[in-house]
This record gives sequence, C-alpha cells and structure tokens, in this order.
Amino acid sequence: MSTEKNKWGGHLAALAVYIIFGINPNCSKAVVPDYIQPEVYTAVRMLFGTAAFWLLSFFTKKEKVEKGDWKWMVAGAVILAGTLLAFSEAFRYTSPCYVSLISATSPLLVMLMAALFLKEPISWRKSAGVAVGICGALMIVLFSWKIDANATPLGLFFCFVNILFYASYLLITRSVSKKYSPITMMKWMFLIGSVICVPMGLPLLSPDTSPMLYGAAPLSAYLNLFTVLIFATVLAYFLLPLSLRVLRPTTVSMYSNLQPVVTACVAIALGQDIFTWNKPVALVLILAGVYLVTTSRAKQN
Repeated sequence: MSTEKNKWGGHLAALAVYIIFGINPNCSKAVVPDYIQPEVYTAVRMLFGTAAFWLLSFFTKKEKVEKGDWKWMVAGAVILAGTLLAFSEAFRYTSPCYVSLISATSPLLVMLMAALFLKEPISWRKSAGVAVGICGALMIVLFSWKIDANATPLGLFFCFVNILFYASYLLITRSVSKKYSPITMMKWMFLIGSVICVPMGLPLLSPDTSPMLYGAAPLSAYLNLFTVLIFATVLAYFLLPLSLRVLRPTTVSMYSNLQPVVTACVAIALGQDIFTWNKPVALVLILAGVYLVTTSRAKQN
C-alpha cells in the first residue's frame, strides 16, 4: 500500500512540476530579452536556486554525498545549466507557443534514450501512450496558435537543445534522486551550475542589456521574474527529484504534454485565447497517454 501511495505522490509531484513549467514560458518571455539577457537571466536563476536550497539545507537533515555519486551530481549540474541556458536563449528568437510545442517531443526522446542507455524496453503500450500524449499536445498548439513570425530556425534549434538536455537530466539524475533528498541534490547542482553560468552572464550585466536588474523595468516584469524564481526554479526542481524517486523517467516526461494545455489555459484567462472544443479533448488524450505509459510493464516483470 505504501508503494502505491508513493507512486501517487510521484504523479502529483510530476503534475505540479509540469503545470509550473507550462506557466514558465509566458513568464520568461515577458522579461527575456527585453528586460534581461538570456545569459544573465540564467545566472540569476542559478544564483537564486543556490541561495534558496542552501538556506533550506540548514533546516533539514544533513546528508553526505558518497564519492561514487559525485560524477552524477556534477553531470546533472552541467546538464541543468545547459537546460536553463538553452531555454532562455530560445526566447531571443521564438515565442512561448513553440517552446510548448517542442516540449511535447520530450516523452519520445526520453523513451528512446532510456531504451538506449538504461536498457528499458519499449513496449507497444508505452509507444502508443507516448504517441497519444503527443497528439493531445499537438491539438492544443495547432488549433490555438497562428503561424508565428518569430519561429526562426535558430529559435527552434535552442528549443530542441533544451529538450535534449532536459531528457538527459531526467535519466542521469534518477539514480541520485533515489538516494538523496531534493534539497541535498539541488544545493550542489545549482551551486555547480552557478559556477558555469555566472561567468557567462557577467559581460552582459549592464543597464543597457539587462535594465530590470537596475530598477528600469515595469512592475509586471518583476512579478514575472518572481514567479519564475519561486515556482519554476525552486519549487519545480524540488518536486522533480521526488517524482523521479518512484516513477520511471519516461512516465515523468509524459506530463510534459500538459505544458501546451496549461499555456493555453493561461492565455484564455488573460483574454489571449478562447475556449474551444479541442482543449478538453486534448486533455483526455494526454491523460490517456500518461495512463498507457504508466501501466506499461517491462519484459522482465
């Protein structure tokens, strides 16, 4: 019974993560690159995450990372830095809707990488679940957004790089997610990531390139940045290891198909979109896809 409860907790954690990730593109585009450059934006997220998780670590049980696990911590930190940097760079060239669209390919990519590196078998049921979930995500994007002139090849390239890094992150960090608390993991990963990202952002730290850090931005920009820092940086990356502790990476990544749904709902709430028949249908398809992947059994089982 406890195992089933843990799995339900993992599903709820993954659901919360991808709801947050669905809001994140709109908030990020509101500040990048008009008020802050992508490299500086990533450095700010890394530094804020480092400060938050180290502060939280003083109020939790201390854990010592085993020598053999440091390679996974460092690898996870490098990939996390690449994920956040590619995500930020994408907004220099494209719009949130395309970031959401390409995020729908994450389950397929994770499934293929898990089969290649973790020897996780690809069953027909799992393949069908991924395909059904992607169809649901595509319904949201293709019916909700018009052709965007900002969908440049370079922007789409950074979107794919972001998803590639993120898929790798899910696979690489799963083993340490089972051994250490999210706070222990994230305090080291964000610290190492800061060492990578801060030097990249420093040359662009000026009132002309990143005015919001010098108080020259509207209140809405700061509210969007605050939302990203608290929810998409700290809360999401606290919950993600909890889901990976009890769920397979392919199952966790299936929830990425919810991102276009969340983005569309936010747009409806803001009056940027209208309610249409395809949205509830897409939600049903996505949930059906998650169910198929979740109930798929490995051959040895």
